[in-house]
Amino acid sequence: MNTLDTLYFPGTDIHSVRQYPLFLMFQKVHLITPVEGDPVEGGKESPDSFIKSGFCQVHTPCPLGADRSRFLHLVEDIKNRKDDYAAQLSSLTLAAMTPSGTPAEDSERAIVRSLYGQTEPEGRSQEREKADQLWQARLVLAIGELLDHEEEEIAMHMAMLEEEEKGLFQELQGEDDSADEDNPFAELSLMKSKLHGSHAGNIKKRFQAWRTLFSASAMECPVLLTGSPDSGDLLLEMYDKKIGQPAPQVAELPLPAFVGWNSAEAGQMVREFAEKHRELLARLEGALGSLAAGAEVSGDKECQGLQELTDPWAKALDGDFPADRFGRIPVKIYLLPKLSCSAILSKVQSTAANGSVNGILAVVG
Repeated sequence: MNTLDTLYFPGTDIHSVRQYPLFLMFQKVHLITPVEGDPVEGGKESPDSFIKSGFCQVHTPCPLGADRSRFLHLVEDIKNRKDDYAAQLSSLTLAAMTPSGTPAEDSERAIVRSLYGQTEPEGRSQEREKADQLWQARLVLAIGELLDHEEEEIAMHMAMLEEEEKGLFQELQGEDDSADEDNPFAELSLMKSKLHGSHAGNIKKRFQAWRTLFSASAMECPVLLTGSPDSGDLLLEMYDKKIGQPAPQVAELPLPAFVGWNSAEAGQMVREFAEKHRELLARLEGALGSLAAGAEVSGDKECQGLQELTDPWAKALDGDFPADRFGRIPVKIYLLPKLSCSAILSKVQSTAANGSVNGILAVVG
């Protein structure tokens, strides 16, 4: 089974049916969350199928501890209040990751500090500055997830209403709609058509916030995974800037666009696929692991093992998830030679000195 550690970014939650297919290819996905779980309920088993099955693991760098309740209260307030206060705070937070020292940035930080009950001391220490940045990053990520959840829920309800209206119209016209039955991809496509997507500027703010939280961790994952092509472009730009050359795309593999309407259903499909195709997943893990550990990658020869998996992978999907019912989305895999993923994300300028480790980026969609 493919257990190559993979870190998902810049999202901090698996909540969408559009994310579930990721676990077919990447079966050890790590998530960074802005706030830790309830310590009182720490012994309870997670209700999420992917976490229970070990496919997904969550991490919280620098847990909030005593500040956890205050942070959750603030997020809940933002979620429930439908007035200008919530809109203004959302706008301020998503715009707050601006270069330090600007008047707008100072004002925004002051608002955030006042919300969690801290006053600005004279000669603020570096620890206080770091705490402010982490708090602000957590808030950006939490609000971003709220917006994603809300948009997904609205899109799903709109798609359901449109589907019902279509069925009623066909019934009145005496038309046969059997061709549309049992076609989850058609339903998913309808839902996706109702999604507006995040503004590129907001994606950048969320990526920067996620990077701030990642920098406070000691995580090392050979593969970075994103369902946001805009976020993938941001990471590729960072790599290009640090190393002085673009990262090569070494493969493109397909995934189904849909595997289940909830995590329990999708989790069962993923487990069955993993059991049936153990050897194929082991080959995929080996190919990605070799690329990540290779000291020198100079051409197509090193990528041949991964590229040779294209046909057998597509055939496996065709057997378990026919394209006409489950659709297809591409997964573009980039090799990031001479820099590990953590070195690319580091806010300290890195060199190619650690050339024995390469990063890998997988962009879905």
